[in-house]
Amino acid sequence: MPMFRRALLGCLALPAIARAQGAWTPDRPVRLVVPFAPGGSQDVLGRLFAQSVQAAGQQVVVENRAGAGGILGGEAVARGPADGLSLLLATAGQTTIPKAIGRRMPYDPDTDLTPVTQLLDSPVALLAGPNLPVSDAAGLIAYARAAPAPLPYASTGIGTNTHLIMEDLKARERLNVEHVPYRGAAAAFNDLLAGRIALMFVSVPSVLGFSGGALKVVATTGATRFPSLPDVPTLTEGAVPGFTASIWTGLSVRAGTPPAAIAFWQQAFTRALAEPALRERLDGLGATPAPSDPAAFGALMRDDLARWQRVVAPLNISLD
Repeated sequence: MPMFRRALLGCLALPAIARAQGAWTPDRPVRLVVPFAPGGSQDVLGRLFAQSVQAAGQQVVVENRAGAGGILGGEAVARGPADGLSLLLATAGQTTIPKAIGRRMPYDPDTDLTPVTQLLDSPVALLAGPNLPVSDAAGLIAYARAAPAPLPYASTGIGTNTHLIMEDLKARERLNVEHVPYRGAAAAFNDLLAGRIALMFVSVPSVLGFSGGALKVVATTGATRFPSLPDVPTLTEGAVPGFTASIWTGLSVRAGTPPAAIAFWQQAFTRALAEPALRERLDGLGATPAPSDPAAFGALMRDDLARWQRVVAPLNISLD
């Protein structure tokens, strides 16, 4: 066949290919891998999304793959087929934080996973022990800076968001604090209320769901006040200008997934986020819808990685 004719036929085929890609839809049930155990906040979020997407006509099965801080769940998608039928409910725990602290991983989140969309953004809350003579974030920071002995602060584990956010604040504000890791928020809350812990960062959902006593919440870390905690100021309101932090949740797939499949899922989950019933549930869970395109979600993760690399550089963190 003459070269010109082959080229012409190739050009004529492009619109058909584009139409086929644009019409991509799953041909069988899809799994949404939640890299945490059933019952936790991310599991609840994953199931809410699965239900919402299913209501629109697409069957989505939630698969919990807990372990290694969520890395096992990330591996399940990163090592699976690039067919658009396996989705990862992604957080920093499977993408940016392990890479920042130099943890050995069975996959590279930069090359083995592809961002689809950010879904949610949730600030964290700064808590002070009830016995501390402070009433706001500025007072807590001044107290921690002038403390003659290091004040113990809690986190939900070494290398977690709550650990690294406090280390970032510690370095910026020269706080005299020392890290006490816990396996979760519940035990840390008990020690905070008992006076064995002086302060901590914790997710807003954990604060909203706690019923074991009165927590002294002095600030949240969003750019604006969180709707469910309207009387709690942000850190940027005078205490630490410009200091924001959040726990984000997004959607990723195996690298090499067809662009049309990525576009399909971005649109499907963005539509879900627009549903009033889902938004109401998310507000009660301390999560704010934050849909984006793949490029913006990728940029968020690059910024996140750079921040945590800066924070952990002077620390001696090892989880291997």
